[in-house]
Amino acid sequence: MATDKQGAPSVEQLIDVIGNSSVGIAVTDRTGAVLLHNKALSVLMNGEGDRLGGRLLVDGADAVPGLLKRLEKEGRFENVRVTYRSADGTRERSAAVNAVVAGSGDRARVHWVSRPELGERLPVSSATTEDAASDAASWIRAVDEREQPALAPTAKDEEILREFYEVAPVAIHLIGVNGQVMHANPADVALVEYSSAPTEYVGGHIRKIYEDQGLLDDFLSRWDEDSPIINFRANFVTRDGAPKPVLIFSTAQAAGGNVNNTRCFVFNDPEPQRDRDVVSAFGWPA
Repeated sequence: MATDKQGAPSVEQLIDVIGNSSVGIAVTDRTGAVLLHNKALSVLMNGEGDRLGGRLLVDGADAVPGLLKRLEKEGRFENVRVTYRSADGTRERSAAVNAVVAGSGDRARVHWVSRPELGERLPVSSATTEDAASDAASWIRAVDEREQPALAPTAKDEEILREFYEVAPVAIHLIGVNGQVMHANPADVALVEYSSAPTEYVGGHIRKIYEDQGLLDDFLSRWDEDSPIINFRANFVTRDGAPKPVLIFSTAQAAGGNVNNTRCFVFNDPEPQRDRDVVSAFGWPA
């Protein structure tokens, strides 16, 4: 397994990155009972996550037994489309779920990452007329305004948080001041094909893996302001120089105009044939 040149994130960083991420995260036991989940998953569950008997409600079924059976057989999956519904069935949100099983037997845990299915993106593309009413802007506002759930990650969950970071079915990297890749989990290192030489990537500048350098400069200016990057299609560049179509969900922990670290979650783009999004012309809507 690839190792992180800078060492693993601190437990405080993991609590922030997982708890305040822009994508839904849950960790369950092998029966589907929720051990922890974040704010974004509360939004997907229409705010009812802590009132569902400790289980997820997807497609109106308790704890998605079909998905658990699939995981038992395959061990992991990506981009499985589901619908999160409220207990009374009146509200729903569509998402694409990645999941992986860690451990075995009674000690097995399932790590779930749910990406909201959105039609628009942030930053606003210069080729469109998207505005503050877009579903991407509405999504991140709902996440930012959501209170931490009762099952939010805390320091007592350190073992689970570190396991999630190591086995997560999605690429995660933390970018610090001046664009340094502070930490990258194994999925992130593998995404850009540096698993055989992770120190060539981790600890260096994030510029190395972006195909569009102007786009990256735009992103770097936004992270200092804690401006979100949501549902954004870009190309990364692998170690051998090949383009890698990705879908980015990123926010930042920033203070005093300086970024402490980003919370970047990067997915294999399920529609790699689509045009890549372009540099913003308007910025994050006020």
